[in-house]
Amino acid sequence: MRRRHLVEGILIALFVGMLVATAGFAGPSPSATASNVSALVSYNPAPGNRFHAPVSSIGLAGLADSHPDYLAQAPANANPLTNPGATADPSGMTSVSVNAMRFIQDGSYMPQSETTVGVTTSGGTTFVLGGVNDARFFFCSALPKTDCPDSWTVSLSGFSLASVSSGGTPTLLASNNLPGILYRSSVNSRFVGFLVSWGDPSIEAAPNGAFYYASLAIDPNTGNNGIMIAESNAQLLSNPTSCVTPQDTPWVNPCWTTKFVFGSLTGFLVGGKASHVPGTFEDKELIAVDQNPSSSFFGDVYISWDHFNPDGTSASYLARCDPSLNCVMLAGGALPALSGPDPFAGFTTPTVAPNGALYVTWCNFGTFTTLGPISCRVRGSPAGGNAFGPIVDVLSFEGAGTTFPNFSGLVGFATEQFRTASIPSLASFGSASASGAGSNSLYFVIDACTSGNYYGFLAPAIPGNCGTSAILYATSTNGGATWSTPTALADGTVNVQPWVTVDPSNGNVSVVYYTTQFDPFNHRTDVVSQYSTDGGQTFTEYRVTSVSDEPNSDPAMYDYLAASGFGGSFIVPQYGDYFQAVAMNGVLYVSFTGNYAVELGTFQADPFLAIVPG
Repeated sequence: MRRRHLVEGILIALFVGMLVATAGFAGPSPSATASNVSALVSYNPAPGNRFHAPVSSIGLAGLADSHPDYLAQAPANANPLTNPGATADPSGMTSVSVNAMRFIQDGSYMPQSETTVGVTTSGGTTFVLGGVNDARFFFCSALPKTDCPDSWTVSLSGFSLASVSSGGTPTLLASNNLPGILYRSSVNSRFVGFLVSWGDPSIEAAPNGAFYYASLAIDPNTGNNGIMIAESNAQLLSNPTSCVTPQDTPWVNPCWTTKFVFGSLTGFLVGGKASHVPGTFEDKELIAVDQNPSSSFFGDVYISWDHFNPDGTSASYLARCDPSLNCVMLAGGALPALSGPDPFAGFTTPTVAPNGALYVTWCNFGTFTTLGPISCRVRGSPAGGNAFGPIVDVLSFEGAGTTFPNFSGLVGFATEQFRTASIPSLASFGSASASGAGSNSLYFVIDACTSGNYYGFLAPAIPGNCGTSAILYATSTNGGATWSTPTALADGTVNVQPWVTVDPSNGNVSVVYYTTQFDPFNHRTDVVSQYSTDGGQTFTEYRVTSVSDEPNSDPAMYDYLAASGFGGSFIVPQYGDYFQAVAMNGVLYVSFTGNYAVELGTFQADPFLAIVPG
């Protein structure tokens, strides 16, 4: 692969920043309210370190924007990496040819990441909708037009639509951003605020040719926050270039209807300052749709997410919305949390089987004083999500008595410049005519650290600052009642951010993830699919990307200017926390982050779409 680095000296700066990051891991936030939180060990940098279970990267940005700790954390010289006066690529750099389409219309050098994807067929045409965290929201409103030629966005939740030819070639039709929501404070009904659609995107196709798009919703002025859901209409597919969210009315888009699902709206402004800022935080939402025409809940979308309490604990919440966006809570709020007694539940993830049965997984992250054990669990319910069965353990790691006592949770990698975490993924398959939750097969994957620090002289070791990691895999043939002995689909290199999907037409299972296995230096990344044609019993590897990606080529992907770095990026959002894929009719659609394209002289993180055999 031919590639020029942006700045020759940046590798040294990155290396120094990496050392600072591993030595300066943030401690508990003074703002924690419970006395027993003072000794809490957290995966998260301030201000998110008042919570224990990992907060998503874009959730951290939302907390920072509405929390006073942010001002103390921000370096005095922190400003965007600008390219003043640039009207074209002045560097002579050339983009790298890869067998994937850059899945966004944006000429700036701002990164976009945390990709999601949905696929539908309408009028004989296949459409692919991608979602992404778009960093133009943070900076482009303050930068000259030459730096952001496609203007700035009023939302972190970007979307792009592509059509796919009969030969499998995608054509990008349009890109824009999701509208936010006007709201009234629950304390002062006269106050009208604005909730920005704040990233952590999750997209699923609805059975009527529409798409659902879930997002965080945050008012950075008051700290009010929650979960929102959007549903597209026919105009998205028939006239996608009209689907524009205006800057002066960012709560309107002719192609989307939005609904606030759950959250806290207690904060309001007094004298220009936030008052009664919510102590709770909603994060990391994911969705799944009932596609069974025989189901009483056909076309309904389930939304699961992580609810963070003021005392640092967290729980798994769940809601269901019908196609008219009438939403009801199924767990959490006034109802018991889906995660039961687990105090640090994180990365709550749903899947719906062909017969409409619903399954949800999450992991509990340790104790108040330890990051382990990390214990991953699942619960199932018949269609509707109103009758969940018992909590069942899938696997565990990090600590004595766990399935993998010597493995640990992920925080980041010494070899890569992006924040990540051990995030589970769950998929299901079975007969559409079968009844009950116990009749389906389930497929579970998660990444875990299998070896210590890449640089052996870094001590003490921080769990998750890995040299290598594995993709752990387990299956259930009875709706999650019992599980197979977990195995490692990949190990020995960096293997991270797995996502599992099942083709509903044939039951083939695909597990996609980032890996460094094709780089002898264990540094550059590729996307790989492990696919199974025998119900997940055996797997064959397929390399999705045709050329490896260089994460260091984007200078914004490591916060080397901060006094106490974390191993995250200078400009959020970051590569973490996930990427996604959809298998359909023998084809795998993968939306991932890569630095293959040059814009304004910079290799920056962009969303890409690959369409490969599934």
